[in-house]
Amino acid sequence: MPAPLSAFHLRRQDAIERYLAGDPIEAICREMGSKSWLYKWKNRYEASKPNWFHERSRRPRITPTQTPEALERAIVRLRDSLSPGESRSVSAQVIRDHLSRHHIESLPSRRTIYRILKRHPRR
Repeated sequence: MPAPLSAFHLRRQDAIERYLAGDPIEAICREMGSKSWLYKWKNRYEASKPNWFHERSRRPRITPTQTPEALERAIVRLRDSLSPGESRSVSAQVIRDHLSRHHIESLPSRRTIYRILKRHPRR
């Protein structure tokens, strides 16, 4: 059995049903929201998609500026090799200097290195 529809889904369906029944768009918009809101849901409904009333993710499908996984692994390995014990930590600047000596083409910023190390805590 499908999950019950939320208040937002019901509101969207109600607005489209009213539109299809011939209610003036201005009246629907006055009661339910802006004109762009109604047109967005009307266009999705007319596209004949079965789940037209569901929210869509706004997250980008790709992240072109994301640090490559290989570089991220290299940063973590470098940290672990420079300070094998947990008592000493290596700064992002030291890691960046080591990367520059190994002719990494696109050096990440110190802040990026710091974030990567935070994402991959020592085990």
